[in-house]
Amino acid sequence: MSSAAVQDERARRLEARRGDWMVLLSAVFFSTMPVFGRLAYAAGMEIVELLAWRFVLAIVLLSACLWLTGRLKPIPPRRALAYLAMGLCYLVMSFLYFHALKRSPVSTLTLLFYTYPAIVTLLALLLHRETIGRRKALALALALGGCLLVLRPAELGDWRGAAMALTAAAMYSGFLLAGTPLMRGSDTMLATAWILSVSAVAYALAAWWGGRMSVPRTLDAWLPLLGIALVATVLSDLTFFWGLPRTGASRAAILSTIEPVCTLALAALFLDESIPAARFLGGGLILGSVLLIHWD
Repeated sequence: MSSAAVQDERARRLEARRGDWMVLLSAVFFSTMPVFGRLAYAAGMEIVELLAWRFVLAIVLLSACLWLTGRLKPIPPRRALAYLAMGLCYLVMSFLYFHALKRSPVSTLTLLFYTYPAIVTLLALLLHRETIGRRKALALALALGGCLLVLRPAELGDWRGAAMALTAAAMYSGFLLAGTPLMRGSDTMLATAWILSVSAVAYALAAWWGGRMSVPRTLDAWLPLLGIALVATVLSDLTFFWGLPRTGASRAAILSTIEPVCTLALAALFLDESIPAARFLGGGLILGSVLLIHWD
């Protein structure tokens, strides 16, 4: 192999490592969602109202950053339509996920949703011709096994909730695969604003139509709401969309399984929830999968 080819391979690996770290950081940011959400519910907010404010505030924050940095500008119509299509998929996925939450236990819902790394890996093999070596296959098995131990579903719950959760997982898998090539060469912040704008408009209209788009009146409501919008949405999506094209859909999906481990730790720290011993083992398996796939 020539020196130029060696340098290119090193540069590619370095860029992939950077993508890995950004995806992991995104998972940490997104893992705060249940904690902020529970605090928002305790302050009296409802689901539609919460989602409406989440995405509206996210768009306001992103638009302000784009304007201040001089990046708020038109994009080609075909790319805009592609971003809006991703946004529609994101909207339907979130709709299914939160409605499944009403019908299934949280642990079961989360477990079913976290089948998406396996779905992504299979679809990436079939559609994107990604190579699935022994190391990646082992990392996937560790990640799924860790999720099973961490989440420990007690019962399946309503089959309609389970079907919604699996459909959401399948849609998120398609979202990752479509986003991988689309985000290459894109302004991550501008693309994120376009993608989230669909959810912002849809949920704001739904909340307004239902008479639920009222301005929160207490600090107890505003603080978790700002946390959801800034940390669990804007920072999470920006870091994820930056890392996705650099690390690849299947690697990103496996790395993202660190999220339930972080959520458990935050819930124990801020919500005083206990962590059974089996969940420590599950968390160890997930961490093992992350180490295995990151340092291949």
